Amino acid sequence: MAADRLSYRSVATRAPEWLQVGVTSLAEPANSRRLRWALVVLLSVWLLSALAQLMWALFPQAASQPADGRIINPPVLSVGGTASDPVDIDALRGWPLFGEPGAAMTVEPELEPIAASTEREGIEKGARETRLDLTLRGIIAFNDDGAGSAIIEHRGRQDVYSVDDTLPVSARVTLAKVMPSQVVLDNGGTYELLLLHQPSDLDAQLAGSRQASAVPPRTAQPASAAVQVVDKRADADATALARGYREQLYQDPQSLAELVRIAAVRDGGELQGYRLTPGRDREQFERLGFRSGDLVVAVNGMPLSDPANTMRLYQAMRSASEASFDLLRSGEAVAVNVSLGAAAGDQ
Repeated sequence: MAADRLSYRSVATRAPEWLQVGVTSLAEPANSRRLRWALVVLLSVWLLSALAQLMWALFPQAASQPADGRIINPPVLSVGGTASDPVDIDALRGWPLFGEPGAAMTVEPELEPIAASTEREGIEKGARETRLDLTLRGIIAFNDDGAGSAIIEHRGRQDVYSVDDTLPVSARVTLAKVMPSQVVLDNGGTYELLLLHQPSDLDAQLAGSRQASAVPPRTAQPASAAVQVVDKRADADATALARGYREQLYQDPQSLAELVRIAAVRDGGELQGYRLTPGRDREQFERLGFRSGDLVVAVNGMPLSDPANTMRLYQAMRSASEASFDLLRSGEAVAVNVSLGAAAGDQ
C-alpha cells in the first residue's frame, strides 16, 4: 500500500518535468517539421475518404444481378410504344350510366332516423331552473336518450310538446330533453330546467270534482255494433300485467318504455291522441289487447284531445279498478277493457 502511494507521488512529481521535456523536444526544428508532415498526411487521407463517399453517393453503383443470372419480375415493355388498346368512345356513350330511359325506378324504403343519445346526454348538468312563465304539468312519455313528450302550461293553456318543438314563450325556446320529473329547455343556446309541477290540495279537489262529473267509462255503457270490443277483464294474466304496469307508472315511469312507446298525433295543429307501438316485449303488449299502430283517443271516457285530461287521468288511475281504452285501429273504432285489480294505494 505504501509502495503504491510512493509511485503515485513520484509520477505526480515528475509529470511537470516530462511535460517540459516534451515541449522542449517539439520546439526543436526537426521534431516540429516531422509533426507538421504527420498532420498533413492525416488530413490528406481524411479528405480522400470524404471525396470517395461523395462520389459513391452521387453516382450509385448499378444493382448487381443474381449469381444464376435470373431476373425476378422483369419490366414489361410494350412493342412499338403503344401502352394499350385505344378507348372505344362510342361504346362508352352507349352505356346506360344513369339508367335506361323510361325504366321504372326502384325507390328504397326510407329508414327512420335514429336519434343519437349523445346529442342530449348530460345537457341537464349545470343547468339552472328557468324563470320563464311555463309550468310542467305532466310527462307523457320519454326514452333513455331523452326523447319524449310533456304537458306544458303557458298563461293558463296546456298543450303537449315533443322534443325540438318550439314553446309559446319565444321562437328561441325549444324543448331539448324529457326526463322523469323535469324537462330541459333550450333558451337561445342556454339550457334551463323546468321541474314537474307538484299538485296541491286544491288541485286534487278540483280533479276529484271533475272526475265525479265526467262521462262514465265506456265499459258501463252497452257497446254499439260499430265498436269492436276487446274485453280482457276476465283474463288473469292480462290483469296481473295491467296491475304491474300501473305500479310502474307511479314508481318508475321510465320502465314502461319496455312495454310501449307513445307518440302524440296531431291533425292541423290539434292533438288527436297518442300512437302506441310495442317496446322490447311485444308479446306482453299484445296480451293486453293492443296492436302496433293503435291510436288512443280516450281513456275511461276522458278524451285525450284535451291535454288537461292527461293530468286528470294520471291522478284518477291511482284508485281506478278498470281501464277502458277507446282506440282507432286502421280507421275502425275499438274498445279495449282491462281490469287493474286493487287500487294503487291499497296494495
